[in-house]
Amino acid sequence: MIVALDRQHVGKPGKRIADMGAWGDLDGDGEASVIESEAIWTGMYLWHAELALRQMGHIVYPMSHGRYSERHKAANEVGCDVYIAAHLNSLTGGTRSGQGGNYGAVFYDHRSSEHNGLALAESIGKQLGALPAIGSRVRIWPAKGSDWTRRAYSTISGVGRPVAICYEPAFLDYKPHQSAFFESAESVAVLGRALADGIHAWGQSRENT
Repeated sequence: MIVALDRQHVGKPGKRIADMGAWGDLDGDGEASVIESEAIWTGMYLWHAELALRQMGHIVYPMSHGRYSERHKAANEVGCDVYIAAHLNSLTGGTRSGQGGNYGAVFYDHRSSEHNGLALAESIGKQLGALPAIGSRVRIWPAKGSDWTRRAYSTISGVGRPVAICYEPAFLDYKPHQSAFFESAESVAVLGRALADGIHAWGQSRENT
């Protein structure tokens, strides 16, 4: 399969070129820093996802620049089978209490067939739920342009041929997630491998049907 891994937020043109996404107060000083930003940590887990996917024999198409609509178009043009909009979550952008959301989220395009979008989301969710810090708190939602999921939908709405997923596996401002995933470049690796394993398992299931 050809898998597009899109490190979103970064690389936007114009006034949003400095966008680094959400943040979590990882060092407890109440101040935002670059190393506490969403786009830095998505880059870290995507590296591990890319490595794992390539080792499994898949082709990976990394993306990190342009408007989202341009990225969607590029994924279509190169014939990707899967498109991942990579994110992390935060309720407050760095809550002082550390009581951010406690779940991992996998959004799929509501226009996808049951055997594509939902099945891929569930396959990724199964791997994500195997991580102790996530467990049963995996939420799989259809992303639409007309309800509260519209922001997730905007990250994947222009994707046509590829099966598109918005991946938000953890919260930067939830202490158990901070301890489990955001202590180092090595600790966040499990979020990337869960993504890769879920994609691979879904691809294998398609070949066997």
